[in-house]
Amino acid sequence: MALLVVDPDDVSASLLSDILTHQGFAVSRVATPADVAAAVAHARPELVLCPYGADAPNPLALAHSVIAADPTLPLAVTSAEPLDRAALLAAVRLGVIDALDLGQPQLAQVIEGAIARGARLARGATGDVRVDAATRAELRELQRDQRAGRYIQMGMLPPSPMAIDRYRMRHKLYPSLLLSGDFVDYFRITDRHFVFYMADVSGHGASSAFVTVLLKNFSRRLRREYRPRMLREPGEILAALNRELLDNRLDKHVAIFVGVLDLTDNTLAFANGGHFPSAILSDESGCRFLELSGKPVGLFEDVAWRSDHVALNGALMLAMVSDGVLEVMDPGPLPQKEAYLLNAVRAAHAKGIELWQVLELDRRGAGPDDMACLVITKEA
Repeated sequence: MALLVVDPDDVSASLLSDILTHQGFAVSRVATPADVAAAVAHARPELVLCPYGADAPNPLALAHSVIAADPTLPLAVTSAEPLDRAALLAAVRLGVIDALDLGQPQLAQVIEGAIARGARLARGATGDVRVDAATRAELRELQRDQRAGRYIQMGMLPPSPMAIDRYRMRHKLYPSLLLSGDFVDYFRITDRHFVFYMADVSGHGASSAFVTVLLKNFSRRLRREYRPRMLREPGEILAALNRELLDNRLDKHVAIFVGVLDLTDNTLAFANGGHFPSAILSDESGCRFLELSGKPVGLFEDVAWRSDHVALNGALMLAMVSDGVLEVMDPGPLPQKEAYLLNAVRAAHAKGIELWQVLELDRRGAGPDDMACLVITKEA
C-alpha cells in the first residue's frame, strides 16, 4: 500500500482516490479513523491523507483523530486550495507533515516529497540511521519508475464513464502492487458495433503489466484490421490474440472475456478465453452467469474458441470482475462466493449504484491479487 485516504464522505474520497490513482499511486480508502488500524495491519501506508475541513468548525478534527489513533503514521491533509499561514501552522503543530493543494502542478512530486519526509521521520523515531543512503536512493528511484509506469498504464485505459448510444461503460482497477496485470478496454469498431473485454494476465507486477501494453496495441490494430466475421464470432478475436502472444514468446498467458455488442439488434456475441468468473447479466429475465468454456489465450497453438449470443432486452447491467475479487471475499466455498457476486450485481443494478461500492472494494484495500471491475448498463 502506498497511500491511505481517510474520509467519511464517499464522494470526495472517491474523487481523491481517482486523482491519486491517475497520478500513479496505489490508493486504499477507509471511512473513519477507527478503520485505520485494520488497514495498517494489512499493509502499512507510506502516507495517510485526510481532507482539511475548510467549512467545519474544527478543520483539523479528522486529522487530529487519525493522529490520536496512531501517532506513528505520516499524515498529510488535502485541500482544493492552498492553506493560509495560520491554518498551515495549526496543521504543523498538530503533527501533520504536509498540506497538499490538489490543484497544484507536479502533484505527484509533491506527494513523493511528503512520503520521503515521512520515511525520514520514521527512521529518526526508531533511531535507525544505519540504512545505506545509496540503497535508499535506489529504492526511491525504483518507486518513481514504478509510479511512472502506473501513470502510463492508467493512461492506456478507456474513459470511465463512457457512453456509446444507450450503453454506458465504466471500470475500476485495484492493483495488488503499483502495476496491474488486469486490463479492460472498450471501443466502437463500426457504426453499429462496439467491442469490450476484460483480461487477466498471469501473475502480477511489472512483467504482467508489460503484456497489457500489447493488449492495448492489439485493440488499436483490431479497430483497423478486423474481419467482419469477428463481429459475429468473437472467438476469432481470441484466436488472433493467441497467435500474437505466441509469436512474441512472452511466457505469459491471458484469461480474457470478449464481447461484441450490436447496437442495432441489441444482441451480444461473446467468447471466453479461460476467464473466471464469467460475465454476469442482470436484466428483466433475472441475474445469471453467461457460462461459456474456453482455454486461456497464449498457451496453446491451433486452438479454437466457441462464440455464443444473447439478446439484450430492456434495462440491464452486464458486469465482469477478475478472480482477484473472489480472493478478498469472506472465506467460504466457491458456490457461496458466486452467489454473493450474483446478489451484488443484482443489488447494484436495482439501486443504480456502482458494483465496486456494493462489493466494498474501495474499503478493502489492495488484495493478494489484482482486482478489476467492468460494468456496462443500458436504460429501458
